[in-house]
Amino acid sequence: MTMEDTKIVGTDELQILKGMVVAWKEDYSRSVPPDGGGEYLCQDFSFEIEEYLYPYLRRMVETDHISQDQAREFLEFCYRQVMELRDLVEEPKPPN
Repeated sequence: MTMEDTKIVGTDELQILKGMVVAWKEDYSRSVPPDGGGEYLCQDFSFEIEEYLYPYLRRMVETDHISQDQAREFLEFCYRQVMELRDLVEEPKPPN
């Protein structure tokens, strides 16, 4: 596999990982309690990203599948997803 092929594979893999992160966020979003108190969901979501994706991402950089910039952009994407979940958790719920 050439270096160019490796980079293409890495970029494709990042797109798959983004889809996975969005799916995780959607799953956590469905778990937001209607009466508040779901702050733990953001912590759990963030932990899941740190536990499963950080090591994988680091290894992709080490093996030249992605660049440091791509890794940084991906982590910023992940952070935005956590912040979007936080906004949803903190959103005032309409009274029943």
